Amino acid sequence: MGVKAEAGAGGSLYAGRRRTPLRFRRALLPLLAVASGLFLVRCLNVWVQWSLVRDELSNKPLYHSPEYTMIGLAALHRGEIAAVGRLPNAAPGGRIFAYFDILRPAVFLAWNNAGAGEFFDLGPLLVALPAGASRIDLLPGMVFVLRQGGEAVAHDYGGSILGGVRARALNRGRASGAKARLTGSFLLKPATESPALRLPYLAYFFLPLALIAVLMAVYGPGMAAAFFYYAGMFFCFDTESLFAVVPLGRLLRFAGLGLPDGAALPLAVALALLFLALAVSGLLRWRKREMPAGAGWIVLFFLLLPLALSF
Repeated sequence: MGVKAEAGAGGSLYAGRRRTPLRFRRALLPLLAVASGLFLVRCLNVWVQWSLVRDELSNKPLYHSPEYTMIGLAALHRGEIAAVGRLPNAAPGGRIFAYFDILRPAVFLAWNNAGAGEFFDLGPLLVALPAGASRIDLLPGMVFVLRQGGEAVAHDYGGSILGGVRARALNRGRASGAKARLTGSFLLKPATESPALRLPYLAYFFLPLALIAVLMAVYGPGMAAAFFYYAGMFFCFDTESLFAVVPLGRLLRFAGLGLPDGAALPLAVALALLFLALAVSGLLRWRKREMPAGAGWIVLFFLLLPLALSF
């Protein structure tokens, strides 16, 4: 008895695996480009912050000057980092070892031999460290975590909205009252005087502004939708320093003027609202089909950029 097998026209008895539709694969390419761009920006941001902290502490610490050892990228110096705990703790005032990775611009392994509550210069801020060995992680969104033994405390030293939320989330479940030995007291350096604060703020404000201006000149006014970037930065970083104190204060200083007292916050809010209005006007251009193909992916990159810089 024979077996009859039929195949559709142009088909095969053994069709095999279905191939991914070409349209789907083409749609993934812009998404991968956006993700790759955000990852590269994050890595560059972490490296720049590490370089600024390293240079600031290597040249002239502001307050306390223990012996600083700058190790570098953690992935390349695992042996040296692992050996820190085995080194003799003989420095009179203390010693600090520092490194960084793709998640944290700086990690400090500190020995405080000067007594509990002594302030140490950690680049953008001064932190009161407990006696003995402790660890301080500087996170990208201007949050630091102080650890000693099994206890940890997080602080938002940038004063941002999302930074405060992140610090409270990290402190959830932390011991309170007499059981909490770590306070994590800190003093933030003026943003206009610390290179580790001033230069990132200048880059965060002026570099995207220049890029968006170029995009608008090339592709049209609809690219103003990328100004939503500044709306995200309003929540992710210190609003006054990012929008007023550092960028505008520096421009006013060149003109021989100064930023009036109490004007930083209103000016920062006004600028943020201006950028938001420009972004909305750019979206209205989209409704009129005045945007080139692929422009939406560029706007998506700028929309997600604040998260890549702060988390």
